Amino acid sequence: MNKLTGVTLGVAALALWALPSVAQAQLAEVNEAIKVLTDYPGKGQRATAFQTADDFTKTWGADVRNIDKAAGLLQDALNKTTDAQARAQLDLAVDYAKARLHKEARLSAQGALFYLCKQAGGQPADVCDKVPKKGSYVAP
Repeated sequence: MNKLTGVTLGVAALALWALPSVAQAQLAEVNEAIKVLTDYPGKGQRATAFQTADDFTKTWGADVRNIDKAAGLLQDALNKTTDAQARAQLDLAVDYAKARLHKEARLSAQGALFYLCKQAGGQPADVCDKVPKKGSYVAP
């Protein structure tokens, strides 16, 4: 009986120890997908995004390669998630990305990131503090 209890507690402790890393991986994947899908930061000024030499070769959200990369990241996060609301948002985001609708995919991914941050207790703060809490979603 003691061995069975010890094994059960060991498995439970291992599952709890591994849970934050899975949640952190989901948050990182969704956050990276949002960054990849974000458009050129046009603020009504000329060449606002081109500040270094590397900026001229950077691809932005509407690029097909970026959409495909984001679709893969979002699919990986969808496969790992257990939260029903985040799963629904990620499912929408993956469908939008596969249909090459990068803005809709980004907005759905931001909605999923909100639920994933809520599930993770707002950690990591550098990602979860930037998630829109209400109103319309904007680019990060």
